[in-house]
Amino acid sequence: MSRSLPTRYARALADLAMEAGKLDEVGKQLEEICRIWEENPPYQSLFFTRPGLDLEEQIVLLSRLLDTLEIGGLSRAFLLFLLQKGRFSLLTRICHRYRELADARMERVRVTLSVAFPLSEEDSDSIQDAFRQRIGKEVVLRERQDPSLLGGWVAQIGSSELWDASVKGELQRIRARLLRGEDSFEDKG
Repeated sequence: MSRSLPTRYARALADLAMEAGKLDEVGKQLEEICRIWEENPPYQSLFFTRPGLDLEEQIVLLSRLLDTLEIGGLSRAFLLFLLQKGRFSLLTRICHRYRELADARMERVRVTLSVAFPLSEEDSDSIQDAFRQRIGKEVVLRERQDPSLLGGWVAQIGSSELWDASVKGELQRIRARLLRGEDSFEDKG
């Protein structure tokens, strides 16, 4: 199966959602259904491995789930379309790609900030503002605790950039310089 197929589905949905002015709404609904999908393997088995469950029965089950979650409109139509086309197995990849496309269209970036200790709300807001100014886009900040950092922070910006201002990272950089035989520990930046 083509790796670009999830991208094509996500792009088509993002185009329709943007036209309807519902880019974020559809994104939130997709994230909700994807979270439930990923956290509940029994749902997956209903659509892939359960013998004797025909398409009509799958549609009824998915419709009931969507009713329970109050997912309607464009998101509902899209999810039922995926099921009918036999592409429901692409759901997780479509959700991920949709989020990337929606973020790009909304000029925002997601930052996962790993910290050794929980941040206060004030510190979190301050860090989010600093990232917004530095990156030049709206920032969606998600905090994650990692006691192994010892102090400081590590930021995963989008899916490609990593900024490490942690004690653990600095200790690793010092170790690497020692192993290379560098005799100066002055800041070379």
